[in-house]
Amino acid sequence: MKHTVTQKPNSLIEISGEIPWSEMSAFEDTAFKKLADQVHIDGFRPGNVPADIARKHVPDHILLADMAELAINDMYPKFISENTLDVIGRPEVAITKIARDNPLGFTITTAVVPTIELPDYKKIGASIAPEEAADVTSPDVDKVIENLRQMRAYGHVHAEGDEHAHEQALPEVTDEFAQSFGNFKTVEDLRAKVRENLMQEAEHAVKDKRRVRIMEDIIKETNFDVPEILINSEAEKMFAQIEADVARSGGTIDDYLASIKKTKAELLIEFKPEAEKRARFQLVLHAIARKEQALPTEAEVETEAQKYMAMYPGADLNRTRAYADMVLTNEKVLQLLEGK
Repeated sequence: MKHTVTQKPNSLIEISGEIPWSEMSAFEDTAFKKLADQVHIDGFRPGNVPADIARKHVPDHILLADMAELAINDMYPKFISENTLDVIGRPEVAITKIARDNPLGFTITTAVVPTIELPDYKKIGASIAPEEAADVTSPDVDKVIENLRQMRAYGHVHAEGDEHAHEQALPEVTDEFAQSFGNFKTVEDLRAKVRENLMQEAEHAVKDKRRVRIMEDIIKETNFDVPEILINSEAEKMFAQIEADVARSGGTIDDYLASIKKTKAELLIEFKPEAEKRARFQLVLHAIARKEQALPTEAEVETEAQKYMAMYPGADLNRTRAYADMVLTNEKVLQLLEGK
């Protein structure tokens, strides 16, 4: 397969070339089956339309586009491996030529890891001492118990300062109340578990705070350009998180955007400073991981990916593996910086 790799400014590369029709056509059956399952014709259940009938309802240009996507997704890792490219972020694909019985022309623009001169990151990590988490007090536990009472009576917790009245009386804090929340025999059992959870949260907060300080100090002593494509990718992730949060609360992203009087494009622009910060954070972690060989094994990545797939069955497996690899790598590096 003929292709060329061209270096572009700001740590970008462009892969351009053609995929022969003989190789692209191998994806026709898979692409057609996916499209045929979406065809709706009276008298047939979805997914059960005969192939010869479904073919008449699947435009060829849509079929070719799906074949092209499958072919490029299959070939892209091979381009990366053959050229030993250290790519990051999601690639941008443009189809330059597509027609039945002809080669598929394409260009793929993606970012590669920029050269990063790392400071003495272990020394920086050691210079920031760990803090002790604040002890959990009885009033802290009381507040959680009060929230549980409100949830049980009202279905929600009052925000601080919210004193609106309810007809329902709050339940008494009895052993029976405690038992309704799980494997607790007494109120003291429930309070002990609440205290344990609050202590774990406090310890995690202190650990995360130290990790952020370490990374911020390391980043202060590095100077490199963050590829724009990676900043845009991070901004899109931030938008996707908002979209998912809105969907979980029963709303739509269009209604959300209307309520804040902004467009997606405007939000993405607003996200850029934070997106660049996240991208820079990830690039430095990646550079340390490569230098220290603090990388997870394939088995570790697969195990972690399967956990995510169990939680989100519709997720794309390849993207889930990539996410699992990033999470595990980050944890290994952060533990190293903590001196563990």
